[in-house]
Amino acid sequence: FGLKAFPDAQTIPHLHMVPRGLQALSRALPLRRHLRCFAAVAEDARWMRRTYYDVLEISRRSKQEEVKDAYRKLAKRYHPDRNTDDPEAEGKFKEVQEAHATLSDPWKRALYDQDLQFGQFGSAVTTDVEKEKWTEHWARETPEEREARKERYRRYAAGERIDLPPDPFPLKLTPVIFLGVAGCIFYVCIRAPDWFDAQSDPTYCDPVHDDRTVPLVRAFHDPVLNRWERLPEGADPPSPSELYTHYQKKRPDLMAALDLRLLPRISLTILHVPRTDAVKASFRPQAQTM
Repeated sequence: FGLKAFPDAQTIPHLHMVPRGLQALSRALPLRRHLRCFAAVAEDARWMRRTYYDVLEISRRSKQEEVKDAYRKLAKRYHPDRNTDDPEAEGKFKEVQEAHATLSDPWKRALYDQDLQFGQFGSAVTTDVEKEKWTEHWARETPEEREARKERYRRYAAGERIDLPPDPFPLKLTPVIFLGVAGCIFYVCIRAPDWFDAQSDPTYCDPVHDDRTVPLVRAFHDPVLNRWERLPEGADPPSPSELYTHYQKKRPDLMAALDLRLLPRISLTILHVPRTDAVKASFRPQAQTM
């Protein structure tokens, strides 16, 4: 007979008329229900005690490389795209990601280990208790937990703190960093011409560009003003004596500052120069003869 076919003893009228076997079976039903409830609660408690280390299937003393390897292995195993027929794969995959996000960060992992330590055995902030009371949980520690606690004590004794976030930007070094960067930029700007073009080399010559966009014009060199002056089409430049006479009348102060021995005496230089390098002639012999 199935157990569900027999009601509880309290619901059976005239229980003394029921055979003893059936009476014992009916009394055992509430006990079975309590056992089932206890098993369910124990299973929930066991599941709640699962840590991120259990999720990644590693020990609490695992290195960062082991954490990374375990994450890659489990991520491939529980990836939803590879487990389309398993409805629980997505939840396990998210659980693995959450565990890796915490254990892969040294700071988060240190805080998580402290939460595991004090969350399992109670808070360490207690007063007016005996030493045996706050150390009694040491007897329930696993070897891995005991080694982890000893390692923390060694770090604390050495003054090492891995449970603190990374240091912010060093504000005290801001002036040094700023001046150092500015100095490097200034030095590079000063040395760049020598590094790339060797401009300090004795044989350096300014680059020549064959720019054909500017037309060439016929011009003569004016030694008094030291410039090129354009010549009209078919016109000839003035002779040196004519040019010097013109400036003696128009600019005597300018001629007084010049050394006539250094000026050309026979003829002026005529070349084709870019139009932008020549100006309109200020003296024309034709206009002087008229």
